[in-house]
Amino acid sequence: MKTPTVERETVTFRLPASLLQRARQDGAARGLAYVRSVEEALELYFFSRLPPPMAEALETDINELRLSRQNYFYSLLDARYRELIAKRALGDAKRSGTKRK
Repeated sequence: MKTPTVERETVTFRLPASLLQRARQDGAARGLAYVRSVEEALELYFFSRLPPPMAEALETDINELRLSRQNYFYSLLDARYRELIAKRALGDAKRSGTKRK
């Protein structure tokens, strides 16, 4: 049975050469396909645009949690989503006149 794949499109954009070189080396060392290495390069590029203390703290957190960057992003989005659900529930409770603990 074949593993389902996501349809992909070709996109052209420019990234720093040093970033792509790092992605190629890291991907090859981990046995990743070049395309996946470039996807990770985009994640690295995102981190490189953050203030250094923030990027360092997040990288440390990723390593301590032993997550991939992609799973780390998902966990952050999940946590924020749960905050939004709780906020909405609290707002609904206030509007209905009941208190939630």
